[in-house]
Amino acid sequence: MRLGKTPIINERHTIISKSAGVGKGQNTRTRNNVVAEGIHLACITNDGKSVDNPKIIFFAEWMNRMGFTADVLIQAIPEDGGLTFTLRNENIRSYSDLLRETKAKGGALIHPSFYIHKQKPCISISGTVVKNAGLKTGDSLIARYEYGLIRMRKIPADDNTRIVGTRIYGRWLEDLGFLIGEVMTIDSEPGLITCTFLEGGLEKVEEIVTHARENRMNLVQLRTAKDVLYTPMFEIPPSRLQKAGFTPNDAFHAVCEYGRIQLQKLDCRRYGF
Repeated sequence: MRLGKTPIINERHTIISKSAGVGKGQNTRTRNNVVAEGIHLACITNDGKSVDNPKIIFFAEWMNRMGFTADVLIQAIPEDGGLTFTLRNENIRSYSDLLRETKAKGGALIHPSFYIHKQKPCISISGTVVKNAGLKTGDSLIARYEYGLIRMRKIPADDNTRIVGTRIYGRWLEDLGFLIGEVMTIDSEPGLITCTFLEGGLEKVEEIVTHARENRMNLVQLRTAKDVLYTPMFEIPPSRLQKAGFTPNDAFHAVCEYGRIQLQKLDCRRYGF
């Protein structure tokens, strides 16, 4: 079963577009979110003085493991629709030549700083370098990282999908009907997982349980995310991941309409990786 490019819109509700939740949700719209190993999501903010001065700031545990500690030198180079951050802490013949080369490409040399009581290194860059990449305040970014290299690309604002992991959470779920305490079913087939909110679920428990059993679906109740108060959250059961051919470390495209979320494995090629 393949997902259509345009989700069906319920007459009483509007679809939550990719751009609608930038900077507000707790999933693809946060400034920092690791959805799967090797994949990080971020959002462009501003420097606090003007929305015309875009700023990227991100931090995560993986930065230490990938060599981006607070004492290293990083070369930030703008590319079409994104940026590349390269560790340049070794084998530098001439700092002046490296700086000249970097500026010629519209980039900058930066150092990470510490974030939150010196527990995590933080990369921050703003202004001209970000603008040179064609990015602006409010844009959502997807990043792929490996040792010594971080590549960031813009997520198209007209793309109706979200990017999530196996633990799905965020206030954006509420706009789709997925409220804390409500009941939902999770079904899967090769290459696809379907999560369906059941309206009036708490009042129709017996009917829903029967429906789930007859169709061999998992029945899940949304709960509060432990690390983000008042935020709905649910997890995809391992059995559903296995049936769909996925793993717990995968990231997914989530196509959303009111009452339903469909997941397919993330294809990073669509973002230029």
